[in-house]
Amino acid sequence: MNDLTTKQSVVEELRKRKGFSMSEICGDYVSHSSYSRFINHQQLMSIDKLIYILKRMDLSFREATLFDHVIQAANEDWLLMERLLKEGELTEMAATVERFEAASYREYDAYGMMAIQIRLKMGGEVADKQIASLKRYLFQVHNWTYKEMYLFTYILDQVSTQIILLRVRRAFQRAADPYYIERNLNLIILLEAAHLELLKRQELTAAQEIFDKLDQLYVNKAYIGQQAFRAVNRLLHELITDEQPDTLPRLEALYHNFLLCEADFLALRLKSRYTALQTVYQLPDLTLEQ
Repeated sequence: MNDLTTKQSVVEELRKRKGFSMSEICGDYVSHSSYSRFINHQQLMSIDKLIYILKRMDLSFREATLFDHVIQAANEDWLLMERLLKEGELTEMAATVERFEAASYREYDAYGMMAIQIRLKMGGEVADKQIASLKRYLFQVHNWTYKEMYLFTYILDQVSTQIILLRVRRAFQRAADPYYIERNLNLIILLEAAHLELLKRQELTAAQEIFDKLDQLYVNKAYIGQQAFRAVNRLLHELITDEQPDTLPRLEALYHNFLLCEADFLALRLKSRYTALQTVYQLPDLTLEQ
């Protein structure tokens, strides 16, 4: 039961993020006073009641932990990380890593993972030590869960195509069932990142295999971010393999839609992935002005 004490802030943040009232998630099974004491760290909650609350929010027990690395970081810090990864100066990077480490509760929560990405971008001994640490951890775990899938995306450019395909196939075999507890959230992130890496290498046969797996996945329509990842991935794949004349305008429209929805992180994600492929395939510039 003790490990449940880490869930309070996550559950309450999920409730607010998904727009549920306390009455909606507690129903007739959990009293409001019990829920309030739980989120205020005044008492623990039984497993059956916690699972009941999560089900009312269409989440699983695992997903309460899964979302912890997504929802805790402010949008401004995601954007700061993206800027540093693109054009950061080493002193600012080091200072930001220190700040993110201070804000992190665990090595692999939101701020911990952002610190890892910046260390990798810093290069030199800092990056080498981080890569070695990730490889040492990842390759001793046989059955990956959401955490390992996510971490592997950070070092895709450091491993061979064969290793990428091996690990993706193994993760897909375990996690692709529509009823799997993780709902494919991080499997989508893994497939999307692996697909991009293989496109950059011009390994189109391997990229097609990953794309086909991504296309098979069930996606809960409540998870807008995952749908957005898949939409970007599909358009980039079509742009390179199908050469449809309307694909570029559709990418540009998607970029502007992200901005209209104030999803700046997704807009930057689309732009950075297009830029990564632009030189390889001699793609035209995107028209990003309104």
